[in-house]
Amino acid sequence: MPHSPLPGPPDRVQQAEYETLTGLLHAYRSPVVIILFGILVSLVLFFATLVGQSRDKARDFRGYALARIVELDGAIARLDVELNQLVQAAHIGLAPTAALDIFRSDETRRETEVIRDMGIVEAGRLTASLNSGIGMLALPDINTMLARRQTGTDTIVLPLLDDSGRHTRFALVRRLDGHTDAWAYVVSEFDVMLASPVGPVDPLWVVVRIADRAPASVLADASEFRRISPGDVDMGSALQSAPFMVRWAAADPFSDIAATLLPRRSFLMRTGPLPWVVLASALFATITIGAISLKDARRADEVRREVARKTEALRRSNAIIAAKNAELDRFASHASHDLQAPLRAMKGISSLLVERKLDLDERSRDMLERINRGADRAQRLVQDLLSYTRADRQEARIELIDPDALVSEIEELLAAVITESEAKLEWSLDTPIHADPFLLGRMLQNLISNAIKYRRDEPPRVRIDARLIANHVRLRVTDNGIGIEAEHFQRIFQVFERLHGRDTYEGTGIGLALCQRAVELHGGDISVTSTPGEGSCFTVRLPSSLANRAVSAQGGDEMDQAVSNDR
Repeated sequence: MPHSPLPGPPDRVQQAEYETLTGLLHAYRSPVVIILFGILVSLVLFFATLVGQSRDKARDFRGYALARIVELDGAIARLDVELNQLVQAAHIGLAPTAALDIFRSDETRRETEVIRDMGIVEAGRLTASLNSGIGMLALPDINTMLARRQTGTDTIVLPLLDDSGRHTRFALVRRLDGHTDAWAYVVSEFDVMLASPVGPVDPLWVVVRIADRAPASVLADASEFRRISPGDVDMGSALQSAPFMVRWAAADPFSDIAATLLPRRSFLMRTGPLPWVVLASALFATITIGAISLKDARRADEVRREVARKTEALRRSNAIIAAKNAELDRFASHASHDLQAPLRAMKGISSLLVERKLDLDERSRDMLERINRGADRAQRLVQDLLSYTRADRQEARIELIDPDALVSEIEELLAAVITESEAKLEWSLDTPIHADPFLLGRMLQNLISNAIKYRRDEPPRVRIDARLIANHVRLRVTDNGIGIEAEHFQRIFQVFERLHGRDTYEGTGIGLALCQRAVELHGGDISVTSTPGEGSCFTVRLPSSLANRAVSAQGGDEMDQAVSNDR
């Protein structure tokens, strides 16, 4: 017997699948996605915490700025009071020097010196001053201002240059009552007004603008600015880049004095431990979960490899089995043909002897008839065995059954036994049936043939009906025959099982086994109920989902038709 070639070795490409980068990413995509997602979440939490801290910083900064504004308002109010007192002292007749001596002694008791200088200017000359150096520096600016403005008693804000050449110093000048060319002044500067720190590290710096002079910085260092040139800094850029700021202007009549309070860069860059704790915790959780996922992915990868190996081994085994089955099928066909040939020859010779009416005694004729009957039984047995082996490997080709064609086919096949037994068939196929036409026809042919054969003394009545019940189609073949004992309900579907001897009812014991196999190929089941002496009912249930598998009928080799009338 020729042997079919066996499948080759497993494909090496599948074994090397995970050795490529794409294969590794595919195998470990879950832990990679988890780790990347965890890193993304960690960064989101980190920046969210930073944003939260930024809001806290904005709130803290506004608190510091409010304290500075209170300080600035207090300093301006104090300067106004001191200037009023100097004007009143001069108004009551105190000499300028005597009045300033009172203020000088008062200033020595103060912890913070807000006033840098105060004095009186008469006829363009400095007649009295607390600090003659500052007074002489301020005198030209005061005279210039007085030359432009000779009238009015309102307080005038006069911008001055400080010792560093910045416009952070100013003077408040007011005319003395009763004097046309005498003026009292008080000098201060922002560095003095903001000398007291708000906290351990001052969180803010100030940009001041006095009248129409250029803005100047207070409490700032070089790190707060981007330099335009070696000597100049870009203060406008610092103002534009500040995330938040507070603007202040003195109350009238000192509204020419204004300031903008901004956070220091060091204050903005200073972060607490919370964002880093959140980031570290999130990354730790990500690494932990990623490690667990990686372990699971490695285990899943090993399982996949093992499944692939087993699948390949199973494929090879199936190929071997398919090859063996093909060989067995060919062997069964040849064996069936070879076994039936001598049976046909033996039957033909015995039939020929009987037909020639030779001078044979009764015993010889009986022996020839026995030879014919034995040859018929042996031939049917071989045909049924071949049909059963083929049915075990056949696939059901589902299509919509034509009920009229089905009824005509079965009644034509069973026409001889129907006529001989005077049987009556009642058909009631009230629902569409989706099945393999050949398998369904052979199954009904066997069931109806058995119903006719195992009859009582009265003519057989066989009813075949089909109903759609729930999710299956129910086919029933009901007869009025001899019935079956309940203890044999399972036994009759086994191969070669018979309830009656060959002398009583002929058969091979394969017919109902073929019916059961045909039903199983459809994914259904078959059962029987019976009352001895009254009849039997065979019930076949086919899934209604077979309609989804229905295909157009196609040509192909079909199994040999075989009908076995037995139980």
